[in-house]
Amino acid sequence: MANSIPVRDRPRPTPRKRRPPRNHARRRQIIVLVVAVLAVLTVVHGLSFRGDVAPGVNVHGIDIGGLSSADAKEVLRDNLSPQLDKNVIVTLDSQTAAMNPAELDARIDITETVDRAMRTGRLRSLLLPFVYSASVDPSIITPVQPRIPANLRLIAEPARSATVRISQGKTTISPARDGHSISTRAILLAAAQAALAGQRKIKLTSTTTKPAISTADARAAAASAEALASAPVALNSDGNRVGALSTATLQAAVMVRNEAGKATVAFNPQKLALAIDEALGNRIREPQNAAWDTNGTRAWVEPAKDGIAFEPRAAADAVRAAALAGGSRQADLELIRVAPNRSTQEAEEFEITEKVAGAITELGDSSSNRTHNVALMTEILDNRLVMPGETFSFNDAVGPRSPERGFLEGLAIVDGLMIPSIGGGVCQVATTLYDAAFAMGLQIVERRNHGFYIPQYGLGMDATVSWPDLDLKFNNNTSHPILIRATSDASTMLVNLYSAPSDGRTVETSVSDRYEIKPPEKRYMEDPFAPAKQIIQYVDGQEGFAVDVTRDVTRDGEILSHDVFVSTYSSQPATYIVGPGAFPPGDNVLEPPPYGWVSPYDPNPPKPVF
Repeated sequence: MANSIPVRDRPRPTPRKRRPPRNHARRRQIIVLVVAVLAVLTVVHGLSFRGDVAPGVNVHGIDIGGLSSADAKEVLRDNLSPQLDKNVIVTLDSQTAAMNPAELDARIDITETVDRAMRTGRLRSLLLPFVYSASVDPSIITPVQPRIPANLRLIAEPARSATVRISQGKTTISPARDGHSISTRAILLAAAQAALAGQRKIKLTSTTTKPAISTADARAAAASAEALASAPVALNSDGNRVGALSTATLQAAVMVRNEAGKATVAFNPQKLALAIDEALGNRIREPQNAAWDTNGTRAWVEPAKDGIAFEPRAAADAVRAAALAGGSRQADLELIRVAPNRSTQEAEEFEITEKVAGAITELGDSSSNRTHNVALMTEILDNRLVMPGETFSFNDAVGPRSPERGFLEGLAIVDGLMIPSIGGGVCQVATTLYDAAFAMGLQIVERRNHGFYIPQYGLGMDATVSWPDLDLKFNNNTSHPILIRATSDASTMLVNLYSAPSDGRTVETSVSDRYEIKPPEKRYMEDPFAPAKQIIQYVDGQEGFAVDVTRDVTRDGEILSHDVFVSTYSSQPATYIVGPGAFPPGDNVLEPPPYGWVSPYDPNPPKPVF
C-alpha cells in the first residue's frame, strides 16, 4: 500500500505574485473623450459655415470655401468673368477665326454657379473638415443663336442628294455631296471654356451629314426613270378625259426620292402641278370666303363657296402609278373640296347689316399718279374687318408705300412746298378713314394733323401718316365687327363703315374758333431757271393757328366718352422765287430750294422716277 499524505497535511503551493491590472478602461475613456471632442469641433466647424459655401470648395481654381453666397458671387464676378474677355483662335475644319467669348455675349452664370457650389460637399466637409476639397465647373451661358465669325458659319452646308435629269431623251446624273452641320452655341461654348482654361488655340470639327440619295442610288434608278417618262400619260377626272402630260413634261418632272431608306423614282409634285392645273381647267377653283355686298345703306352676306382642288403629291403618285402600269398609261385624278376660311354662317353671325358711319373727301386737282395711289390704297382697305376690341393700324394695314408694291411718284408737302414723293395721296386716304371712324364714335388711339392747314379737309379733321412711324390708329370699342368699304375715283374718295344696327350711341361734335394765330413770314428762294433779276411770288403765305374739335359720344343720355382733339398748324411762309441777279429786299436771306423741288421755270423738268 502506497504511502499517502492526508490532504490536509499536503503542502500548499506557493501563490503566484499577482500583476497589477491593465488600465483598459482609462484608455477607452480617453479615446471616447477625444472622439467626442473631435465630433464637437466638427459640428461647431460645420455650424460655423452654415449658409456659406462649404470649406474647400473652389470654382475653376478660385477658392470660395467659407464665403457667403453674396461674397462668393462678388469674388467670381471680379475674378472669373473677366477671363472670358480673351481672344481664342478657333479652327473649324479648314477655317480659322479669332473669337472673343465676352464680345460674343457669352457670360458666366454667377448665380447658378454659386448655387451649385452651395450644394457641393456639405456632408463630406463636415466629416473631413480640414482635408476636404472639391472643384465646381462654372456655368456658361450663350445666346440661342450666337454671332460667330462668318467664315466659320460657311462651314455649315446641307447634304445634296444625287439627282436624275432627263432632257430630250438624255439622262444626266448630278452626283451627291456630303454636308456639314455645326452648332454655333457649341462653338462659342468651346471658345469660352478654352478662354477659362487659358488656351489660346482650339480645333473643332463639324459633323458630316449624308445625303438622302447617294450617287450610286441615282445611277441604279436612272433606268427606271427613263422608263417612267418614256411616253405621255393621259389624265382622267370623274371618268372623263381631261388632258394629257407630254413626254417632255414627264421627263422634266422626274425625280429620285428616299422612301423608307430606299431610293425610289417618282415625279416632282410641284413640277407636275402646273401642267395638271392647266389640264383640269375650270374643274378646279379657289375657295371663296363669305363676303359682304353693300349699297351705301345696307350690307348683306354673299355666301361662301367651297374650292375644288387636287393634292399635288397624290396626283403625282397617280401619274407615276399609271406610268409604271404600262399599257394605256391613264391616271385617274382625285379632286377634293377645300373649305373657305370664313363660312356663310360665321359671316351671318357677325350681324353686319347696315351703314353706321361714312366720310367723303375731294381729291381736287390730283395728278394721275396720285389718283392711282389713292385707288391702290382703297383697294387694300376695302372689305377689311376690324373685330371688337381690335386696334386698327393704318400702316399695318396698308404697308410700306414703295415702287415694288405698285406705288407711283406723287406729290407730298415738305416745308410748305409740293415735292415729288413715292406714295403721294396717302394722307388723303388716312384723312377719309379717320373722319369715318371719328363719326362712328370709335376710340381714336393715334392721330396727327398735317404740319399746316389744308383747306380741302375739315378744320381739325385731317390725319397725316408716314411709314413706318407716323400712324393712324383707332380701336373698335363696340361689341360687333366693323366692315370697311373704301372706293375712289378721279375726284373723290369714300369710306363707309358697316356693322350691326347702332347700339343707340350718338356722336356730337363742335369746333372751336382758331386761336394762337401766327402770321406768315416771307421766304426768298433762289431759282436759276427763273427770269433774271426778277422776284416772283410762288406760294401765298398761310397763317398758323390751333383749333379744338370736341366730340361727345352718348347713349340714352349717358356720356360714353368726351374727347378734345387739338390740332396745331404751323404758319407757312409766303414763298418768292428769286431769279439770277436779283436779291431779297432788306435783311431777308436768300435760301436754296428744298431737295427734290422742281422749278416751274425749268425747261426740262425731270420725269417721275416711277
